[in-house]
Order: sequence, then C-alpha cells, then structure tokens
Amino acid sequence: MIKPVWGIVAAAGKARRFGRDKLARRLEGGDTVLVQSCKRLLEGGVERLVIVGDPAVEHGLEQLGDALFAVVPGGAERSDSIRAGLQALPDEVEWVAVHDAARPFVSPGLVHAVIKQGQETGAAVPTLECVDTIAEIQGHHLRKPLKRTQLRRVQTPQVMRRDWLAQVVEQAAATDESSVLMALGYPVAAVPGDEENIKVTYARDLAPKAPRKSVTAMGFDVHRYDPDRPLYLGGVHLEGEVGLAGHSDADVLLHALVDALLGGVSEGDIGTHFPPSDERFRGAPSSRFVEHALGLVRARGAVIDHVDLTVIGERPRMSPYRAAIRARLSELLALPIESVSLKATTTEGLGFTGRGEGLAAQAVVSLTLPLTTGA
Repeated sequence: MIKPVWGIVAAAGKARRFGRDKLARRLEGGDTVLVQSCKRLLEGGVERLVIVGDPAVEHGLEQLGDALFAVVPGGAERSDSIRAGLQALPDEVEWVAVHDAARPFVSPGLVHAVIKQGQETGAAVPTLECVDTIAEIQGHHLRKPLKRTQLRRVQTPQVMRRDWLAQVVEQAAATDESSVLMALGYPVAAVPGDEENIKVTYARDLAPKAPRKSVTAMGFDVHRYDPDRPLYLGGVHLEGEVGLAGHSDADVLLHALVDALLGGVSEGDIGTHFPPSDERFRGAPSSRFVEHALGLVRARGAVIDHVDLTVIGERPRMSPYRAAIRARLSELLALPIESVSLKATTTEGLGFTGRGEGLAAQAVVSLTLPLTTGA
C-alpha cells in the first residue's frame, strides 16, 4: 500500500534565462505555470504541498486551497531551499516528493509511478534516454564522447524517504537531490520519464506544442472455466473462486487490457507478442504482458488518460473484489485510481457466459499520442 507523500515545490529560482517571471505565465488551461505544476503533483497522489519561494498574487495560489500547507522563503542555493521546505513539513511526514515549480507538464501518471517505485526502493526519479551524442568539452574543443547508453537525463519529481532527504540537504550544493543520494551510497531507482515533462527555462519552451491526437482502443478476451486452476483477475488472486484455462495465468481482464493498449499504438495483439505456443509464457503472470505493452505505449510518446474495464460472466460476484482490482490496475498502469473504471455485468443467461461456461472481459483505453505525418 502506498504511504502518504507530501511535496516540496522548488520555486525560488530567478528565471534569468526566461526574461521574466515564468511561474506566473498563464498556460492553455488558464492556470499559471506554478499552479499547474502543483496540481499535477496532487493529481498524481501527493497529499499536500510546501512551496519554497516568494510567490505573489499573480501566481494564483488560492486555487490550491487546503492542499497548500505552507509557503516558505527560499535560500541562496537549491539545497538551502529544500532544507527550508523540509523543516516546514509536519514531523509525521515520512515520504517527500521534490519537484521543480517550472515543470508544469508532468503527468499525474508519472508522479504516481515515481511514488510507487520510490516507496519500494527508498528513492526514485524519472529519467530519459540520451538520444544525441554526448561529449565532454574543454574550452571550445570536444574532448571525448561518452557512452550515451549509460547516461540518462534526470527529471523531477524525485521521491525519497524523508530521513534520506534530510541527509542530502546537509551536503554540498547540487542541481538535484538524487545525485547527492547516490554519492552517499543510497539506491536510487530510475523510472521511465516523459519527454513532455520539460523544465521551462526559455520563453520558447512555452511556445505552442506539437499537435497531439486522442485515440480510443478496445480489447476483448474470453477464457473457459477450469476448476483446477486459481482465478486471477486484474492482477489479483481471487481465493476460493473457480479459475480459468489458459497458457499463462489466464487473467482474462489483463489480456483484454493488453490488447487495448497494443491497439492504441497499432502494435498488433497479445497473441503476436506472447504466442501460446511459446513455453516461456506457460503460467506467466499477465502483469508481464501489461509491462511489455506499456513499454510500447511509452516508446510512442503516448499517455494513457483513462481505462474502462468490464467483466462479463455469471461468476465471480465482483463487488467484494472491485476495490482491490482497481488498486492493482492503478499500480500496474501508474494511473490515479480515478482514471481506472471497473464494471461487471452478465448476459442474462444467454450465450456461453450465461451458461456458466466461461468468463469474458472488455477493455477500453483512452490515450493521447503525438500527431505524426500521415496520422
């Protein structure tokens, strides 16, 4: 279970390269850069916020309501500012998400994923691959190229244990907290980041973004009942219920979800990627298939907005399991729980499901993708 996380929003920068107060700039939805950065943290699972800086009326912080716990002055260095934010947190707070105020486009799903991984590891950060050649420079001359496969670009939010962060802010100044954590010998997990999660630095960073398109994709799957097997639905073991036949764990709900995810990025179907003839997948947990599909979704630069799932059959009765399955799906997809819908229905005694021969599932997924040529 995910424990409560509070956020420290670093908003004490001078915005010299931007030319004016970038945090007060209004974005397309009407919120300022600062307010949207805060709202995205809250939507991703952060409970309350401490803003470090000197915001003014034009920043619109009244929109945050009670979610804004405190505003405290920043310091000369980033470590001074984060220390001030840390000292403002209530004593009982154990987990902290540090976020740049100038990252208003972070997705709630990414925030949720970093929180989840951070609490499993102790600390986690979103990272991106380096697609360009990277080289050291001395003066005006390149010295040597670096292996870009071993390099990552680090984003925020950075989620970590409070006691670890307390040690970080006592060290020398650093551009981010994770680098100090690593120098101290603590493990820091890397979560796949998002190219949209830019840090607004120049005025051009807020220029109209490349167009994107909304896509809706559907998946459907069926498995017959097998009383000799356990039942898995949505990644949850339903003890005492009649199981389903299949090559893997026969999780009909996750199989429908995988097909919807693959369909959203035109990557075929689950049988193409995980053929039942392949012994490597015998008895495999279907969460592996979901992780594979998510990798393809992220590689396309797509963002999952919402999933709507329906279980179709005479049994099991879903109401006792609905909350647990939604929570598990929220974890698997790195989505806020509000973006995961789960329903159940019967076919009124008609067809194979009505006769109690098997269970079916349907998944509908809404995604947003970059609009490419010919799309």
